[in-house]
Amino acid sequence: MMETMAPEQSAELVESGRQSISQTYMFLARSFSYPKKEFYEAMKGIETAEELNCLVEGLPFDLDFKGIHSPSLSQDDFENEYVNTFDINPSRPLYETAYSREDMCSREVYEDLLRFYEHFDIKLSDKEKDFPDHIAAELEFMVILAKKEADSKERGKDPTPYRFAQLDFLERHLGKWMHKLDEKIQKKGKEPFYKEASAFMVEFLEGHLLHLRTTLKRLDA
Repeated sequence: MMETMAPEQSAELVESGRQSISQTYMFLARSFSYPKKEFYEAMKGIETAEELNCLVEGLPFDLDFKGIHSPSLSQDDFENEYVNTFDINPSRPLYETAYSREDMCSREVYEDLLRFYEHFDIKLSDKEKDFPDHIAAELEFMVILAKKEADSKERGKDPTPYRFAQLDFLERHLGKWMHKLDEKIQKKGKEPFYKEASAFMVEFLEGHLLHLRTTLKRLDA
């Protein structure tokens, strides 16, 4: 979805303990993007369950991770299920502007998202032709911010600006509508993979949000 996402960033679910947050966001972004063959085959592999467990164990905060089942359908049927669930059925759209907000209209949401992306020199891919408020675009933006934070720590630089950026983005965008999307998926979704991935996403976002608030509050003390 975003031009700055290098292919090697999505090649593995786990890079290292320090990259667990960015890799978790990448996994979620791929989970709610159109299911390509490579991702489907990876999720059908036995080793994926172990990699996901290692990913969660490497996070700097605790989660009650119950696992995510592999897709229960064939690849063609899994692709059709994605289209029927998120593209054709309007009750479970994957776009932030589909969920009403009291503080921003749709135009303001677009403008705010683009300001975030442009501030970090990020452009949406011309090949994907998607909107800036698609869940995969927002999750991939968090991949980039989390990776910049981890890279800063590894180089001995101050990661605080990237932590504030992640906190701000979660509070202004992802945290505003994930519960609404998850509620619809749990009520009307049929494929267990999407229901479990959605529940995990909500728990992960809540855990990361609390972790950021706690870390930044401690720095201000």
